Amino acid sequence: MTTVYWLVKLRPGVSAEDYQRFVQKVDYPEVQHIASIRSYQSNRVLDSLPEGSVLPFDFIDVVEVEDLAAYARDLKEHPAVERVHSQSPNLVDVVDCLVAEPVGRL
Repeated sequence: MTTVYWLVKLRPGVSAEDYQRFVQKVDYPEVQHIASIRSYQSNRVLDSLPEGSVLPFDFIDVVEVEDLAAYARDLKEHPAVERVHSQSPNLVDVVDCLVAEPVGRL
């Protein structure tokens, strides 16, 4: 399994609650239609350890996929992605996107 981390920053004037409403009402329902996505969770960043570091992002959206190539294709072609991406740029900017694979689990 591969994990994709989307680090996103709220646009000026957009509250965390605004983005959370979007995730719950638009993002989560649309993502259910994308077969390449095994799971998806948006996480609001509350703080850092040690505390007080200034972070360049406000949310980390975590996507688990079995087939990274299929996911990449869906990002370019799937209608559900188009519906999400038609609205999300009004709320957030993507700071970075990281692709990782697990080393193991406890």
